[in-house]
Amino acid sequence: MTPRVIVLGWDGATWDLVDRLAADGKLPNVAALCSRSVHAAMTSAHPPVTAPAWVSMATGVNPGRHGCFDFNKPDGALGKLRPLQAWDIAEKAFYEVLEERGRKAVLINLPVTYPPLTGQTTLTSLLTQGDNAVFPETLKDTHPALKGYRCFPDTALRARGDVEGYLRDIRALEAARAECLKALWDEPWDCMFCVISGTDWVSHEAFPELMRGEYGKVPDALGMFQDADRTLGWVLEHMGPEDHLLMVSDHGFTTAKGVFYLNEWLEERGFLVPDWARATFPPSHRMEEAAMKAAEGKKAHVPAAILCAVHRSAPARFFAKVARKLGVIWPLSLAVDPAASKASTLTAECHGLTIHDRDAFPDGAVASCEVPGLMGTLETRLRDLRDRDGEPVFASVRRREDVYHGPKTQEAAHILLGPSKWGVAAAIKALKTIPFVHHPMGIHASEGLFLGAGPAFAKGRLPARSVDITDVAPLIFHLLGEPIPEGLDGQLLPSLLEPQYLEAHPPRYAPVSLPGRTRGDLDAEAIQEKLRGLGYMG
Repeated sequence: MTPRVIVLGWDGATWDLVDRLAADGKLPNVAALCSRSVHAAMTSAHPPVTAPAWVSMATGVNPGRHGCFDFNKPDGALGKLRPLQAWDIAEKAFYEVLEERGRKAVLINLPVTYPPLTGQTTLTSLLTQGDNAVFPETLKDTHPALKGYRCFPDTALRARGDVEGYLRDIRALEAARAECLKALWDEPWDCMFCVISGTDWVSHEAFPELMRGEYGKVPDALGMFQDADRTLGWVLEHMGPEDHLLMVSDHGFTTAKGVFYLNEWLEERGFLVPDWARATFPPSHRMEEAAMKAAEGKKAHVPAAILCAVHRSAPARFFAKVARKLGVIWPLSLAVDPAASKASTLTAECHGLTIHDRDAFPDGAVASCEVPGLMGTLETRLRDLRDRDGEPVFASVRRREDVYHGPKTQEAAHILLGPSKWGVAAAIKALKTIPFVHHPMGIHASEGLFLGAGPAFAKGRLPARSVDITDVAPLIFHLLGEPIPEGLDGQLLPSLLEPQYLEAHPPRYAPVSLPGRTRGDLDAEAIQEKLRGLGYMG
């Protein structure tokens, strides 16, 4: 049998948690596999979030080349965001190159694969438009298990405050996804890439409890990781002796002190003005708002002048809160007025600040000659920013040119913020004006995990930062006996491989052309509403 490569993604997994769960006997397959594999912490993309990270892994290049920085991007204006789609990827993904070379790939839930870029078997992910996520759709006829495939858990459960039901539904979704993997196992393929999203979703709800070993408080969050371990066990049982397994994550997790409302901080300092006529809601409160709308069948409509006056007056905010407790519908959050603001963070996922340069955006407010000075001022203030413990709010404050390289760099946020112990929100609270909200919670971190098992791999744990997320694509090509595309940012790392294997299989390289993409039609709001329900875009 021709050797194959199986890539099993545990979204958001980190060795900090996986090591603890394995040591406590909760992940027996991971524990056994670690003794006969090479493994290391893997440095994520910047920002360490789903879309740019998985695309960096799939292409082997940094976001400055592939152009995917966030779940959303400005669609010609700051006030108009649209969801990322596969046609936005400016470099070829590994599965496109494999198809060109006559090799077969099966993709299950790999983010930013909608609409599919190839004719390969593809079960799409979060950014799917419409109800069909199985391509080609005829696979449902030959594999009935695929009829149960879905991309999103039931976020209405979370909206109603039923977190336990929400976690159970995440497990049910991933159980159905595992059945799809099993159903497609006997199809002809050279590389199967399957991402388990549930490990990320439950970490957002329960990471601190899992890290403290308080498993009884969050049984279904623990159960999700145990389900992922059982899926890993099934894969190990069904692999051939010459097959190789990569277990990877797009980023890690850590326990945050709370949430820092960056746009509120900008408003306090005169860099940002809310759009008083356009109230909108962040994901955390969007759940509450959705529940209110479902119960009362109406939306909040408050005149802009009143909304502004209440937001700026502490006594008025107090009375508005009292009125809200008595049943008055009141907006919980405000949007940014791009034409009146100098800078903003467009979404929570972007981990950066965008200058409202009027030469770059038709609804911008800053003349290009003022951009350098404004950036210098913001960089200084953000570097000096401390929380109440005296610790920096951001691990780093850097310009996009210092983080990325490539022709798409100019599409990134101008100032990029390294994640630390604070989650970042883009919302502006209508009834509070304190940017720091202290609440321990799980947030993304820069170090995910990497594990390689099979005849080619060395054994043991490697030092931190030994593997970069862009190193996965060249490794997939090499393990399949394929030439590695020339010019990737990622490298084939000798430290991962047995010296004898590498000597017998020296790497080969071949040129690959840039892709030609065609943009299609898009129902942006429908996709964004699904993302909001999962807690993105806030």
